[in-house]
Amino acid sequence: MRIAICDDETQIRELLKDKISRYCFTNNIELNLQTFENGEELLKDDFQTFDVLFLDVDMPGIDGLETAKEIRKLNRDMLIIFLTAYSEFVFESFKVDAFRYLVKPVPNQELTETLDAIREKLCAPEENLSFQFQNERYSIRYSDIIYIEGMRDKIWIYCKDTTYRWRGTLKSLNEMLQEKGFFQVHRSYIINMNKIQKYNSQTVVMESGYKVPISKYRLDDFKEEYIKYWSKIL
Repeated sequence: MRIAICDDETQIRELLKDKISRYCFTNNIELNLQTFENGEELLKDDFQTFDVLFLDVDMPGIDGLETAKEIRKLNRDMLIIFLTAYSEFVFESFKVDAFRYLVKPVPNQELTETLDAIREKLCAPEENLSFQFQNERYSIRYSDIIYIEGMRDKIWIYCKDTTYRWRGTLKSLNEMLQEKGFFQVHRSYIINMNKIQKYNSQTVVMESGYKVPISKYRLDDFKEEYIKYWSKIL
């Protein structure tokens, strides 16, 4: 497992390094760990090779949020765990698909639970949505899907760089996706909760700038599910 720690406080870096090293030794996990003092130093390195990044939000120069945005331009899979003394940054972290958000000083139990979740995430096989359309078979990672649009028996699956076609009903697809972090916000749309950038009472803005309408009849349920979804993660 390749882990990076980026924090301008030497004491925090060394403390995290020690605790993570102990955890990996205890659990027989091969570890390659590097530390960085600031975002500029991290971005100059070969950061795309890291599986996990513990990233301080409040740093001089390029702060943690801006550093994460730069990383996401080239790497969508890295697990980013934000570290900060201020909990008000939590909703900003959604915009860069943060895996966790830890408020300093991080309790030992919370760090252990985070490392357990990282290990489970990295070791678990990637789940795919598999289907056939016009004699071609497709397999799409759930984590790559931004949103899905359906009209009668026609389905469009929107990912970052590709749109897929499928014949089927949104109802049957929604039943498959409910436990995968998706929610049907409109009779014609299902969204990936992890790809939400922001929302208001009428629209959800998704990753890559996609805008999806919210049905007024589903708004309250959506808000409740959105809170539940992120409460499991953060």
